[in-house]
Formats: sequence, structure tokens, C-alpha cells
Amino acid sequence: MSLRKFRRTLNRSLHVGLIATGLCLSPAASPVAEAAPAKDAITFELPVQEFTLANGLRVYVVEDHSTPSFNMTLMYNVGSRNEVPGKTGFAHLFEHMMFEGSQNVPPMGHLTFVQRVGGNNNAGTSFDITTYFNNLPSQYLDLGLWLESDRLRSLEITAENFENQRNAVKEEKAMRMDNVPYAAAIQNWLAEAWAGSGYDHAPIGSLEDLNSVGVEYVQQFFNMYYAPDNAVLVFVGDVKFDQVKGKVEQYFGDIPKGKERPPARQSNIDIKKPMVKSVNDPLAQQALNLYGWHTVGEKHPDRPALDLLGNILLVGESARIPKILNDELKIVAFSGGTHFALQDAGLVFIQALPLPTTKSEDIEKVIRDEVVKIQKKGINKKELQKAINAQLMGTVSTLATNQGRAGAIAQGALFHNDPKYVLTELERYSAVTPADIKRVANQYLNENLLKLEIKPGGGSMPMPTAP
Repeated sequence: MSLRKFRRTLNRSLHVGLIATGLCLSPAASPVAEAAPAKDAITFELPVQEFTLANGLRVYVVEDHSTPSFNMTLMYNVGSRNEVPGKTGFAHLFEHMMFEGSQNVPPMGHLTFVQRVGGNNNAGTSFDITTYFNNLPSQYLDLGLWLESDRLRSLEITAENFENQRNAVKEEKAMRMDNVPYAAAIQNWLAEAWAGSGYDHAPIGSLEDLNSVGVEYVQQFFNMYYAPDNAVLVFVGDVKFDQVKGKVEQYFGDIPKGKERPPARQSNIDIKKPMVKSVNDPLAQQALNLYGWHTVGEKHPDRPALDLLGNILLVGESARIPKILNDELKIVAFSGGTHFALQDAGLVFIQALPLPTTKSEDIEKVIRDEVVKIQKKGINKKELQKAINAQLMGTVSTLATNQGRAGAIAQGALFHNDPKYVLTELERYSAVTPADIKRVANQYLNENLLKLEIKPGGGSMPMPTAP
């Protein structure tokens, strides 16, 4: 097997495993071109119009008539962090249950009706949110609104439907977690790292927990979190604001507010607790080393500087650590990582695929040495600008599609009450200084390095050869 083919295979394994834990990272992100001074600053237009129904549903509209289609995203403020110990997996369960039919829509009818008119739709659950989206031709605004409002108003929560989707989750867990190299080990490592918070389990949850309750609890969970005042609805594309406003009122206006919801569990992570693990994975054919540091939640003022620090150290082949490990010392097949922040917790996340002769401590030494260099000497303005440019290009990519814009608007509105938060973020990144990078490196990337060594549990195959 060539190294290129093996890398693709491992990327898929890690991608699937991290999706199942609510994350989405890749071992080696695409390199970013060297920064060059721009003649003019890039500006974005995001003309958001908004209104709120009496039942608390917040609605945001961006008219874009460049193509005869639109995206409709409905995002609920519920993820696995809202679950209680012993009753995990229910946020993710409803990602499935919401397609089981409602008063006027048969099971899987939502998917069928959208696909029959040339559209597409899907849903996703993470640690913090659950999202449902529909991409539809312009003339099917009523269809999208009818489908989403009908299942919010009258979802069929029966013992039979619950059992069907409980089995579906079981199959998904087997496919995404139990039979994927590295996935279970990564999930368990992250869960232990985040013990003391709502992130102490993967969004896919526990089958034992799903089996421990009846349909009554499923109905209670739905009533608690699936309510207009716990969601935002976003339209981006070939729609007209006045028409959207009237039709949203027509379809959603009579759905009552939800009951008072308990806050998510308060995060009390012991960031000083050492965590060094070594596990065998019978599905893995090569070792994989993971490293990390606890950081801060998404709203913390240090988060933008930590994002940029993670980019400088880890993102792309020209980043400091991959450049040394991959190209100069040639002791790993590849390496990479990032800084990511959930609502209540963050982590600098590093992964490396060592060569057979490479020791874990050799990789760790490079990581620590590069961190110490920044802690002592800082970075230059060119390196910082390159990282800021990478964030800018990520925003460009996000805003390039109706769906990307809708998702960004929904999340900004849901957690920051700012539908243009994706643009506000660019201002926060641009305000970061080299001194900020040095400070957060000293404050967060300390001696409490989290480590996980995943060893192949079965017979390992030879290291893949270069193409």
C-alpha cells in the first residue's frame, strides 16, 4: 500500500471517529500559502434581516437571488452537553426520531418529499447543538416550512418508533465507533479529559442509557428542548423577506413556547490532572499518538489567540511542528492538529503517526521544544498574519454557499445573539498581537500535557511506502 493511499484510509478512520465524538478534525490540514500584504482589505456583505415570533422563534433571512434555490436551517440549542449522567445519547437520538414521521408526514416522508422536488436535506448532532437543514428550489418554500413545522408540532413519539431508532443508533455506533480504528480510543480519551463537564461522553451516547428508559422519557426530552424559543430558523438564498415573514408566522406561529429548561451542567474540568494513557486497538494496523492541552470555551476572550497559536504550530505542512516532524526529522508519516473550542471547554489537539522506529518521547520533545520557543521568543508579525489569513480563508469558504452562511448565522445567533458573528470573529482575529500569542502559549501550554498512545492490537502491516 502506498503512503498516499494509507493516509487517505487513516484520514477516513479518524474523520469518522471524531465525527462520532462531535468533532471534525483531519490529521494534516491543507497548507496555507505564505502571507502577502493585501492592497485592500477583504470585506464581506451579509445583509441579514430578522424578526421574532411571539412564541420566541428567532428568524433570520439573507436574500440572494443569484441562483434559484435556498437553504433553510433550523438549529436547536441542545447537544450532548445538555444530557444528564445515566441518560446520554438522547440529543443524538432525536436527530433520527425527527425523521420518523409526524401527524401529516409518514416515516421518512421528510426526506422523500424534499428529494422528489430535487432538493436535499440532512441533520447533525454535536456536543452543543442539533441542526436540521433543507436545500430546496426557490418555489418550494411552503414545502420546507410545512415539513419542519409539522414535526416540531406533532412528532410521532411512539414505543415502536423509539425502538426502531434505538436500533438505528446501535447500528450507527457499530459502524462509526466499534468497527473503526482509533475511534473508540479517541472517544474514551476525550471523555476522560473532559470529565467534570457535559462533554464527558460522545454525542452518540450509551446504548445502555438508551435501553434504560421508556418512551415517556423520550417524550419529556422532546418537550423540553424541541420548542420554538429554543431554536433559530435561517433562510439564505432566493427568497423574499416579506414572504418568508408571513409564511413562517403561518406555519410556526401557533406552536407554543417550551417549558423552562435546566442549564447545561456546569463545567468543572480538572485541568491540572495528569493524563497519560497507552491502549491497544485491535483494529489499528499502525500506532497513533495524540497530545493535547486544556484551554478555554468558545466565548472566552483568549480563544481567538489560541486558535491562531494552534494554526501556527499545527495546521498545514508548513506549520512549525509538522514541518519538523514530517520534513526535517522524518520521524512520522504525518502529523497535524488544531485548537478547537466548544461552548464550555477547549483543547489543543495534536496527532502524529510515528514511524516504526520512532519513540513517543521523540515526538513529544519536538512538540515541547517548539512550544518553549514561542513561550520565550514569541512569533513575528509575518507568521501571525499568515495564521490570520488562514482564518480569513476559512470564513471565505464558509460564506461561499447558502448552507455555509445559514449555519454560521444560526450558530452566531444561537450562542451570541449576533447573526453576523462569523464576521465579528474576523475582527477579533485581526486584533490579536504577537504578545497575545506568547502570553496564551505560556498560560495554557504548560507541563500538563495530555497524552494517548494507541498501539496496534493485532498484527501490524509494514509501514506504507511513499508514492
